[in-house]
Amino acid sequence: MKKSLILCFITLLSSPFVMADQSINFPENAPQLDVAFPDDWELKPKDGVLFANPKDDSNFFMELSKLEADKDHPDEAMEEAKASIEDSFKNVTYDEKPTEGENPGVTLQVLNAKGEDEEGKANINLILANHTESGDTYMLLWVSSSEAFEKHAEIAAKVIESIEAHGGDANKGDDKSSDASDTQTYSYPDKDKPLFTVDFPADWHITPDSEGAYVESPDKLVAMNVLLIDQGELDVAVEKMKKDVGAKYESIVWNEGKDPEVAKDDALGVTATYNNGQAEAKGVQYFVNFVEYVKKDGEKFLVIINQAPKKALETHADALEKTIKSIKVK
Repeated sequence: MKKSLILCFITLLSSPFVMADQSINFPENAPQLDVAFPDDWELKPKDGVLFANPKDDSNFFMELSKLEADKDHPDEAMEEAKASIEDSFKNVTYDEKPTEGENPGVTLQVLNAKGEDEEGKANINLILANHTESGDTYMLLWVSSSEAFEKHAEIAAKVIESIEAHGGDANKGDDKSSDASDTQTYSYPDKDKPLFTVDFPADWHITPDSEGAYVESPDKLVAMNVLLIDQGELDVAVEKMKKDVGAKYESIVWNEGKDPEVAKDDALGVTATYNNGQAEAKGVQYFVNFVEYVKKDGEKFLVIINQAPKKALETHADALEKTIKSIKVK
């Protein structure tokens, strides 16, 4: 897991941000998983299964259920999941093998497929979540038309990223990275009615200032600036900040020489722009991440600047991942 985090960290920072959400505990009577869905999705529990879909699009839906097979019988769990798909779809074809991942307290297998039903061709994404403490296996089935997939895939990916063991205590074990599981939340303008929130590890130092906050890991390897800037200064402020940050290094390349990645959510009126820099100073390589979140008609826009030597990933990859995933725009 550590190796994969280090390899994909720059990509992670370019992924779409988390929107305001509604969190659920599943199963309802004896929760083992926590999952977050967007606020504008409909959630319908029925007979032990949770159904979820965007309110304005019935061509995209998810369903969450518990399987009979457990984590000690992964082949049986996968066959059980495939059987449920083949009960509803015909001409099903699967990717050669599933991809694997890990969220707090759960291990994940993701298998992509295609099939057909009475409404036509469908994209089918199968996610198995194995609770590492209880051994129970849960299936999140994600089905969509090609058009609906293009429209909602980014948000659906965030739903998958949100899956974790209920309460977060199943992930502690002997992994030192779990020491950062307790968090402290920075909210703007205040915690009662925040427009932006970011969760940082509980032992990181947050120093508020006139423009936002300065955040630093206890070993001082990671430094993050959270800045709230007048939206009228957007065009000039961003380029000036990038120039000022880049001037601290002997060399810096932004986005591998390409344009920054941009993610938009038209429903919330939010645009996020991700600039990822690879820098060097005195023979040391650094990653520099510059992310801006702009809300339509907002008074302020949010900028998060993250700077750290690449060796910081050896000890802080999990904490950085959780921090980036925690960013919410209300």
